Amino acid sequence: MNFLLDENVPHSIKRLLQEKGYTAITLDEIHKQGISNGEVAKLSIKMNAVIITFDSDFLRLKKEFLKKIKTIYIKIHPRDPKVARELLNSYFAPCMTCLEKENIIILTKQGILKP
Repeated sequence: MNFLLDENVPHSIKRLLQEKGYTAITLDEIHKQGISNGEVAKLSIKMNAVIITFDSDFLRLKKEFLKKIKTIYIKIHPRDPKVARELLNSYFAPCMTCLEKENIIILTKQGILKP
């Protein structure tokens, strides 16, 4: 499984995914920083990658994208990279299980939510 990290996602998340044996690519690495969320969605479909983001706008993309993309929206305030990494690490397996049936999940300190 591949992961595409939105530009607001800390590099600690990339390292965590790599430690787990997954491919994680940032928009910076492929020179796509600053593209629209719709373009990120198109890119994730092309790459067959799960989007990881802190941006709630991904919950409101066009229906054509919402049916095709897989997204983990990390909803924490403040956006602490250490907390985000720990949260994803703790809930990683359940997130992957949820993404088998759901296209978008919300990861919070309380657990996994569906939009």
